[in-house]
Amino acid sequence: MVKIKVTGDGAGERLDVFLATQTGKTRSQIQKANSKGLILVNDKNKNDHYKLKNDDVIVIKKEIIVKEKIKWKLDIVFKNSDLVVIDKPAGLIVHPPQDDFTGTSLADLLVKKFPEIKKVGEKNRPGIVHRLDKGVSGLMMAARTNGAYNFLKKEFASGGVKKIYTGLVHGKVKDDSGEICLKIARSTHGKRMAARPQSQEGKEATTLFRVKKRFTNYTLLEIEIKTGRTHQIRAHFHALGHAIAGDPLYKAKQAGKNIPDRIFLHSTRLGFNDLGRGWLEFESPLPQDLEDFLKTLKPQK
Repeated sequence: MVKIKVTGDGAGERLDVFLATQTGKTRSQIQKANSKGLILVNDKNKNDHYKLKNDDVIVIKKEIIVKEKIKWKLDIVFKNSDLVVIDKPAGLIVHPPQDDFTGTSLADLLVKKFPEIKKVGEKNRPGIVHRLDKGVSGLMMAARTNGAYNFLKKEFASGGVKKIYTGLVHGKVKDDSGEICLKIARSTHGKRMAARPQSQEGKEATTLFRVKKRFTNYTLLEIEIKTGRTHQIRAHFHALGHAIAGDPLYKAKQAGKNIPDRIFLHSTRLGFNDLGRGWLEFESPLPQDLEDFLKTLKPQK
């Protein structure tokens, strides 16, 4: 038996979607286990569509779907004495929140591979200078020394880091390119963030986008963020009425039956100044599961 306490991005997700991400199993496998009474939420059997709440406790009665069975791979794209660039898989949390019961995080994997990172940065977030949401895949970096940590944190704060994503959004985005300038602030609805006009309170946030391809009911975008606010891309496009496909927290009203099993957002390109030694830039191809989903869509005529 395993207990998972719902925190952070898990609040607001469907039970089957959340557990599919946590365990590495398919939603149909989770649904089958749930139908057999092997999954309880707060000691009660809930349907697959149940929307999880913060601090819900999920009990899984069968070892076959325990998250610890997943052998996460640390995909190292680049490393030197100061930093490491990783291609993070979807479903791997960057650092565990307080009282997290679910096991391995990217921070844990980094410390195992590079023990010196344990003494870099914040105690519970060793080496972490920025993060990707759990369901988001792609390129991110971590510092191996405190000197690199302080330098890179300043680069992120000043906008000196290039961060480009590939994302699929619901609906037809009218303009071929554009800029979103909406402030980001905490929402009153669970763990979501709210995108607000400039006249309201919040942190400044700027997102650029360019249309790569249009499909029936979807638009594939290249997205660049000039700031790094929590859930910035997800909140910005949700506010425009074009939520990211597969996002369990910022859901699209127009979502149909054909949606990806996870959020369709991938950190494709990452560029930064290597502590004054020169510019480094890396690129990551779209993961196979996202490529496969695109093949199920009809191009817009």
